[in-house]
Amino acid sequence: SDNIANMANRSRHTRNGVDNAEEEGNNPAQNMRERSRAVAEREAIRLARPDQHLAARTLGHASKAKSAVSSTPFGQLLSPSVKNDIHEEWCGPFSVARQMIAAREDAKRLREEQQTDVDGDVTIKEHHPLDGAMEMVKLEQQRRENPSMNWMSRHNRSAAAPGNLYVKRRKRFHRQKELMGKSKGVPSLFNICINMIVNNFDHVETLGLVDHSIRRSLCETLVARGKMNGAAFDVLAENGVETLELVDCAQVTQDQFCDALRTLLPSGLRSIFLKHYGRCFGSQAVQTISQIKKEEMVLFAISLGGAYLLKDEDMAKMIGATCLTLSSIDLTACPLIGMQFCNALGEHFSSSLDNSNPNGTLLELSLEDIPLKKEALLSLGAASDALRNLKSLQLRGIEAVDDEVVSIILGSVDGGQLEGIDLSNNPSLTDDILSSIRRGNTDGNLRSLQLSGLKNLTAIGLEAFFTVIPDMPPPPMLRKLNFSHCSYDEINDDVVSLAAKASSFKRSLKDFNAEEEDVKMSANPETLVSEVSNSLGLIHVNISGSSVTDKSMEMLAATCRTSLEELDISFCANVSDKGLGYLVSKLGMQFSKVSVWGLAQLTEEFLDGHDRVHEGGLEVVGVWMKKAGGRSLR
Repeated sequence: SDNIANMANRSRHTRNGVDNAEEEGNNPAQNMRERSRAVAEREAIRLARPDQHLAARTLGHASKAKSAVSSTPFGQLLSPSVKNDIHEEWCGPFSVARQMIAAREDAKRLREEQQTDVDGDVTIKEHHPLDGAMEMVKLEQQRRENPSMNWMSRHNRSAAAPGNLYVKRRKRFHRQKELMGKSKGVPSLFNICINMIVNNFDHVETLGLVDHSIRRSLCETLVARGKMNGAAFDVLAENGVETLELVDCAQVTQDQFCDALRTLLPSGLRSIFLKHYGRCFGSQAVQTISQIKKEEMVLFAISLGGAYLLKDEDMAKMIGATCLTLSSIDLTACPLIGMQFCNALGEHFSSSLDNSNPNGTLLELSLEDIPLKKEALLSLGAASDALRNLKSLQLRGIEAVDDEVVSIILGSVDGGQLEGIDLSNNPSLTDDILSSIRRGNTDGNLRSLQLSGLKNLTAIGLEAFFTVIPDMPPPPMLRKLNFSHCSYDEINDDVVSLAAKASSFKRSLKDFNAEEEDVKMSANPETLVSEVSNSLGLIHVNISGSSVTDKSMEMLAATCRTSLEELDISFCANVSDKGLGYLVSKLGMQFSKVSVWGLAQLTEEFLDGHDRVHEGGLEVVGVWMKKAGGRSLR
């Protein structure tokens, strides 16, 4: 009977299941819910990540404890007994990021704990009653060795009330413009006359016997206002001028320029300075110059910029036509100049044994962004003595210039007559050029040295360059020094100190020894004043992008009190308000310009408190929208 009852129950349940299945099959929504529930139940084990299930494939780059994300409905339910025993596993990118932040915080906390331990060890040291006195003695010694620490800002002494930041910057800007004579309130009589002439330049037929500087100002104003056309060129290049200087020749045609040369050269044109003159100076202009009789030619200086039509053979032809009087050549961005130009220099400026056919004397040579080959450059110094009387040499931005080229060229100059050397932006140059420059300066005439952008120069080489070395000429007594944008760590206080001392000491440099006690870097620079000549010292200094500190400012203040006129210390992050303020307070009124671009550390302590704030005459470039103690607002 029991068996019969069980069979009946199973039959009844089976029939009910079939009926229910038939009902569910007729309900699509119910079917969808059931399938979704089945998928959730199937994936529940994986999403819940039970410890025993994933222990075998634990990942070590993510931590479940450091993640705020959990796939379980109620988060991470961990009892206190198992919180310290958590398996490392994958929790997603967001959790990994959180873990990285947490790891950083852990490392920071560990460093703080270690620092606390170190500080604790320091405090545990036995305290002596004279420790305070010793600290005061050390501070006083630092103040004696670094006088800039004693400088006080006028801004602090005046105790000015704080105001709006932008208003303060604007007032400083307008105050500087007024003190420098650049205020828009009352223009100078010269500017009034220039503006009046430019406004009515269409009615000007001739300028008469006016100075070259006035013509240049008129040309600059015309270019700025877009009035520099062919008619304006005819007025500026009228018959009788000795110097033709145009800052922009884009609107001048070659025919018009050649007509002006036919008139100006026989009447005494002595120098030509042209910028952006691309289309007006080419083969036709060279042909016009070549047709002028040599006895009528008095041209001694040519400066051409952007001559993309000037060919190599044309430049060589022009040198041959003007070599008897030409002594200064300046070429910038002339892409077609090459070997023939260099050969023409060697042919027409070398010493001539034939008195009936003498050659010229080249005194100044400036080449910038010229695609010359190394062979052409070597021929300048090796093939002839054309550079024997050279006084100024500029080779800027020429890829082929290397140590060998500089050595050959400098070796061809007789008797150390060079007064200025500019080798900026030649990346192949190294410390070897310093030896060539030093050995070539036998007569001590070098006054200007510009080595901007030479990343391969080292501090050791530069220190040796400005140090007395037996059997070598003395260090140069420079007036212009440009070490900008060299390697940051190589242009340091030691280099600037040695350069300043070598340029300003009145005693014989042969007796100068950098190791003497009174010229050490640790000594007070003010003690060197008695050794400095008032007629010597650096005049223009550019050490932007270097690692110099306030020590260099103190050295410049001690050695260049009466000489320094312009200083560029842009992007020198180690120069402070006190160092620069001390320098300004010690220099004379000849100091007229300081560039401080990128010096975010300068504040009102210097900008509104240096000694020349109300006296005028000092232009501080690069600060008017600077936020004190923070980022620049430029």
